[in-house]
Amino acid sequence: MGWAVLLAVGGWVSSRAAPLPPMTAMVTNTAQTLDYIHDDLNARMQLVTRNLDSFFKRADASEAVSNSTGRIRLSLQAKDADGLSPKAAFSGKVVMPYAEERLHLFLDNIKRGALPSAEQPILDDNAVQVGARLKLLKALRSQLHLEGGLRLHGLPDPFTQLEFAYERKLDGWVGRFTQDAFYYVKEGAGELTQVDLERAFRDKSFFRSTTAANYTEKSHGVEFEHSLSYDYPLPGHCRHLIPSAGVFAHKCGPFLLDNYIANVTYRTCFFRPWLVLELTPQIEFPRERDYTFTPSLRIGFEIWLGSLPEDR
Repeated sequence: MGWAVLLAVGGWVSSRAAPLPPMTAMVTNTAQTLDYIHDDLNARMQLVTRNLDSFFKRADASEAVSNSTGRIRLSLQAKDADGLSPKAAFSGKVVMPYAEERLHLFLDNIKRGALPSAEQPILDDNAVQVGARLKLLKALRSQLHLEGGLRLHGLPDPFTQLEFAYERKLDGWVGRFTQDAFYYVKEGAGELTQVDLERAFRDKSFFRSTTAANYTEKSHGVEFEHSLSYDYPLPGHCRHLIPSAGVFAHKCGPFLLDNYIANVTYRTCFFRPWLVLELTPQIEFPRERDYTFTPSLRIGFEIWLGSLPEDR
């Protein structure tokens, strides 16, 4: 009898409790739905990668292994150049525990061999690229990677890229030389040479200077870039402010300056801990528009599976 009275009183109190405000209820339901979709996608990825990763397991490897990490990135840019001209870039990457030092899988629409700070270096025919990146050699300060895959648009276009990197540390600074050689069956060969100078500071901020040059069968002779960036962490969860500036040029006969670019990126976790938002307002002065002031805005999202952004 006593239990019946308590249950009746509890039911009455619950029925009289104030309902959640409509906006709060909508936000809660949206968060729960997104978490459900994210967890389901993560479980499916772990199931596939665990089977594939078992091929790379060494005999002395621990059985207690962490999950694979996946990152899906989507960015959209709108530029005030003769009207809005949106461009979308996406990339997906999977890193598996046993194979992490040797093999990465990717899916993207990013051109190989583009200058590192080139604005949205996406494929110009709505194609998608899928493949794998394999570490061939790691010795002292040097690494050698081989990347291969298919460019999917109509008939598959095989491509491959060989990358050599040499790194040297000196008094808190890190210097890195990278040489890429790549080949698309339909578009031909090309190369990219890059030199980075980096330094991490005690407040976890990070400075980078990049100088690069590339040449392909479709480039304007030899194309050049020099850019500077500074990654400054802000108070709060996974928040950064990253100002950068760069100058671009090419030499095909005369040496011509092609563009001046300056931007600042605000990066933060957004709504869910596994979702990252990037906002990048930018100004540039391109030669193709007679160095006219040209503003643009890039919005990017990253979805992380298996690990949170700050864990990697």
